Order: sequence, then structure tokens, then C-alpha cells
Amino acid sequence: MRIIAFAVPALLLAGAAVAQSDRRANLLDPQAKVPPAEFRSAFEGYRPFVEQPRRDWREANEEVGAAGGQAGQRSGQDRGEQSSKPQPGKQERSDHQDHHK
Repeated sequence: MRIIAFAVPALLLAGAAVAQSDRRANLLDPQAKVPPAEFRSAFEGYRPFVEQPRRDWREANEEVGAAGGQAGQRSGQDRGEQSSKPQPGKQERSDHQDHHK
């Protein structure tokens, strides 16, 4: 079992070393053939701002309500449900309490 634990990584590393080729151009040779530089604009695919038509706020509210609330709210979480915030008067237990003694 120990032989396999050492042989498998060694064979993988040897295979990776063989797979590497030395076909890169010599950096000191001014006549070396290199692929042409490719220019891609940072604005490629940019869409300019377009003013959206204004809607009635009641319709917008109804659409958000039908979708299950705002993006920052989880569906089904109501004011009466348990929160991740600490509750007043309730001692929170941390695994790191004893580190600073």
C-alpha cells in the first residue's frame, strides 16, 4: 500500500514533466516567430445607458410582491421568525471564549 502511495504521485509528476514541451520562442532571438498581439477593447460589448420608461409605482409594487419580495429578503422570513441577530438577555456560547484567559 505504501508503494502505491508513493508511486502514483511520482508517475503523475513524471507524466506532467514529459507533457511539457520546450517549443517556446527564445526570448533573446529577435527573429523568433511569436503569435501576433491581439487587441481587445475593454469596452467590447458595452451597452450605453438607456432611460427606462417610468411605470406606475403600484404596478411595480405588485410585481415585486408577486415575485416573493425584494432581492435582499428571503422568501418566507417574517418578523416573527427566528433571526440570526443575538437576542437581548440570551448568553451566546462561543468556542473561542477560553482563548483570552
